[in-house]
Amino acid sequence: MPVSIFNFGIKNMNWKWRLLAYITIVFNFLLFFSYLSYLADPIKSIWLSFLSLIYPILFLINIILFLIWFFKKKLFFLTTLLFLICGMYHHSRFIQLNPKISHDISFQSKLKVMSFNVRLFDLYNWSHNEETKSKIISFIKNENPDILCFQEYYYDSNNDFITRDLILKELGIEYYHESFTNETLKNAHFGLATFSKYPIIEKNNIEFENDQSNHCIWSDIVFNTDTLRIFNTHLGSIRFNHSDYNIIGGKGSPLWPHQKIPKQDIINRLKIGFIKRSQQLKELLPIIDKSPFKKIICCDLNDNPISYAYNQFNNNYKDAFTISGLGIGGTYIGKVPFLRIDYIWHDKNFESMNFKTHPFEFSDHRAISVDILF
Repeated sequence: MPVSIFNFGIKNMNWKWRLLAYITIVFNFLLFFSYLSYLADPIKSIWLSFLSLIYPILFLINIILFLIWFFKKKLFFLTTLLFLICGMYHHSRFIQLNPKISHDISFQSKLKVMSFNVRLFDLYNWSHNEETKSKIISFIKNENPDILCFQEYYYDSNNDFITRDLILKELGIEYYHESFTNETLKNAHFGLATFSKYPIIEKNNIEFENDQSNHCIWSDIVFNTDTLRIFNTHLGSIRFNHSDYNIIGGKGSPLWPHQKIPKQDIINRLKIGFIKRSQQLKELLPIIDKSPFKKIICCDLNDNPISYAYNQFNNNYKDAFTISGLGIGGTYIGKVPFLRIDYIWHDKNFESMNFKTHPFEFSDHRAISVDILF
């Protein structure tokens, strides 16, 4: 399209186009500042953390503005294009178009790893489907992972939620590591669990000072001639209430008849969550970095790929989605678009293939899996 047909300025535009030009400038800079959020510790600069949350929306708005100005044949579109290009690193954390996919990598030694926040296996029947637990087990059995990391895991030996026994039987898995942070009734437990087809020779738990419900477990697994340390962690729970979930989508604990409808408090809860994760990472990352073995990290981060928390992991480890993912990697099932908060990281000297964000909606999170190559 010849440059001569474009209009460089906006002073000759009518008032509607001038208004759109000013709106474009505002959203250009909002997008740019959202890029900086991955560098800003929420303890010191919380407002950038909030910008990171709306990055997908800012990105879409800027795409629309770019198209409007481009087809209007005004070079004003170049400013938006420049800001979009500046964020290519961040865009690739949300959308991947160049996957490494292979259905036959038997010539390599590989380990299939799955991470899944199962929302207590639908304990409170949020989905109004009594078969959810069995569907989760059937789905996992069909995927046949070698290592399986659960967040929001639930086990109750008093009733039909004997999930551990069912998993061991149906999946043919022999080894497991459970860690529970809450016990509401005798033998009813909530927490994390890692299941493995390969021997677990050592295991430990890491508790956080600022939240007893969030924690991390690590399991040393012998695979062929290697010992791997598998970290399974759930960080910075936001604890939205019933009214919050009505706005953002997804579902929390049920509201019983005797309970009053709580006050909506999204902003304050998000702020607490940002700061909480920053503090937890200062405890956790030195422990991970000092591991004597090669590392794989399965994590419900409760934060997006443009956040400070994400960047702390990504400085030293590979995000498997960016290596072999395909399409939009959103894992949270709610009204917020493209929200990816579940991750599998691994050491930089590993390669990985066949990353999948599974489409099934058995929880308020989608399961993710990847083949780690040795």
